Amino acid sequence: MKPYYISIIIILILGCSQNSGTDRTDKTSGKKIIKQVTAVAEKYIMSQLTDAKRTAIKDGTVTYSNDQKKYVIEPSRIFTGLIDDDQKEDALVTLSTYDKQFQTVSEQLVILKVDDEFTLAGAIESDMRIISLKDRIITADVPEHSRNNPLFNCQSCWEVVKFQYRMGEFVKKE
Repeated sequence: MKPYYISIIIILILGCSQNSGTDRTDKTSGKKIIKQVTAVAEKYIMSQLTDAKRTAIKDGTVTYSNDQKKYVIEPSRIFTGLIDDDQKEDALVTLSTYDKQFQTVSEQLVILKVDDEFTLAGAIESDMRIISLKDRIITADVPEHSRNNPLFNCQSCWEVVKFQYRMGEFVKKE
């Protein structure tokens, strides 16, 4: 009877200790996508600035700046998921923009996967803060007041809105 119990214990230990590897693959795949999407965003920024200086810090934040303007790409503000009608994972990248020292309207880069490559589909100026991207729905915090209004930074003056990306624009989902 003892060999029977020992066999069961060995089977349980082996079965529970094996890792399918999908979690690691998902993390590696996610990092690869972030890297590719960041490269597309950097290419866009370089087309917007002349004589830009690039700085990167350990957490993955990348800054491009010249004497007049600065763009910041933060990994925490990159969202991946389905945006367009195909089944390929796309991305949204929020670029924080600064005119000299003052923050200006942010840009939302819509980056779609086309023919196994990420391609910039559009840049939309908006102060929205993306919360999530899931099932072609973009959930964002949107200010009720313009940037030049004193109530712009009022936390209760922002609303959560759901959008879809259609024909180059964010369309409010009803």
